[in-house]
Amino acid sequence: HAGSVKWGLGLSGGMEFPFVQQDQAQGTVFGFKAKLGLLPALAVEPNLYFIKFGDPEIEDLVESNLEGAKLNAYGIDAILGGSFGGKGVNPYGLLGVGFYKFKHDQSHVDNTDFGWSVGFGIEIGVTPSLSLDFRGRTIVVSTEGGGSRKSAAVTGGINFYPGI
Repeated sequence: HAGSVKWGLGLSGGMEFPFVQQDQAQGTVFGFKAKLGLLPALAVEPNLYFIKFGDPEIEDLVESNLEGAKLNAYGIDAILGGSFGGKGVNPYGLLGVGFYKFKHDQSHVDNTDFGWSVGFGIEIGVTPSLSLDFRGRTIVVSTEGGGSRKSAAVTGGINFYPGI
């Protein structure tokens, strides 16, 4: 296996927490990822995440039926550390870039903007080809007019490494 390409597949789910945004409340995130090893401690991870923010509670309005927005993220992360199979606990850092499609039906907003993320995680090898993956990340997405949307995600998932 020394010269073979290392790769894996994973899925995850968890919670998304917007901050400095009064028009969104915490919601859910679900995603898929692939992992391709470039060096022993460096991998790239193309990913696709689906986020559904919760309905905000706006106290200044007497009557509010504002719904949470949807955010689809298409990106790639650089993973520094971690593992490609095997047992044990393996911490890692991540730095990502991508495109984020923000859609809010009530306000008729439907934008796709560039964003970046940074975070850390822990991968726990249960068997040589199966691991649990827990991570936290902060996401910053540029918006028109020079602002940005910011949120933090906490997810847990499972990774599978075929051929190990």
